[in-house]
Amino acid sequence: MEIEIERELMEASSPTPPDLGESQFEKMLGEAMTSIDGLMLVTVTDSDRVPVIREALAVFHEPRFEEALIDKCYDAFDDIRKLHVGSSDIMTLFYDAMQVVQFRVGPYYGTIVCDYITNMGMVHNLVDRVRDYLNILSRVSKEGERSRNEDTE
Repeated sequence: MEIEIERELMEASSPTPPDLGESQFEKMLGEAMTSIDGLMLVTVTDSDRVPVIREALAVFHEPRFEEALIDKCYDAFDDIRKLHVGSSDIMTLFYDAMQVVQFRVGPYYGTIVCDYITNMGMVHNLVDRVRDYLNILSRVSKEGERSRNEDTE
């Protein structure tokens, strides 16, 4: 699947996911939303907090809560970096009756929200697949920036 995603991104004219209909990645996210019981939200933002990916159940419409989670994600990873505690890239948290997984890949920050009975093994498998996609996206973005910089010189 990684090769298919990479090919799709390489054919795109911009470093963001292609908007050419439903990509393999979007299909995978859609399938995850229906097959992982209790999964409510998958969102990824860039370093400027601009949404790159967002898949949510129709009943999950909590913009303030979602914004607060994203802010906490940025803060937590920034604090870990400042404390030199290690290179943590994934955190699993419990908040009331929800489980929240937050992760970081390069300039991208992800948040997954699910209920307290969700199979976290399946959620962490989803995180691994999203991280693979974001690693490819990061690499393609860097290559695009490099080629633009070389063109301007």
